[in-house]
Amino acid sequence: MIDRQEIAGVILAGGKGSRMGYQDKALLKFRHKPLIEHVIATASEQVDSLVLSVNRNQQLYEYLDLPIVADLENQYSGPLVGIHRAMAYLREESPNHKYLACFPADAPIFPQDLVIQLAEALEKDGTLFSCCRHQKQIQPLFSLWSLDAESSVKLALDSGIYGPKLLLPVINSSVVEISDQSSGSFFNINTVESLEEAEKFTK
Repeated sequence: MIDRQEIAGVILAGGKGSRMGYQDKALLKFRHKPLIEHVIATASEQVDSLVLSVNRNQQLYEYLDLPIVADLENQYSGPLVGIHRAMAYLREESPNHKYLACFPADAPIFPQDLVIQLAEALEKDGTLFSCCRHQKQIQPLFSLWSLDAESSVKLALDSGIYGPKLLLPVINSSVVEISDQSSGSFFNINTVESLEEAEKFTK
């Protein structure tokens, strides 16, 4: 069984926020505090430690007191770049961790046992990468990776693949059906309108 102490997490906040007027989307207020703080609160209970993937205005995130990593190459090309950078960071700085759980900074509501479900699938199926499917929609950024996948992720990036969903048919992977019916679960906040919509979900 995969132990929580073997799992580190990365919160992906490295995008431009172009659909939000290039604001730091992760720092926009939702239910009276920044989106990223909601993600940290739920994610931190599921992993041993967290890092942040942030490519700009890093000083604005320092108050969270978490390690910050930036994409070294192909900045803003896609989330797979941030995932690979987090893998490389763990290999160099935290060799005791064997797995990386990923959480998008703009989806503040998700199950408290999500990583457990992903870990069970990863171990049962013997795969390198597991992600969610919720209400018939793949949620590739809510995912768990074996760090043994680092070289495969690098090959994918070198071939121009920048999104984890595109890796599903390429590397040994699992898709986990998540039956959570909580209001707003996995809802992605990309626009001002979607932020307003999210505020209406049952609290």
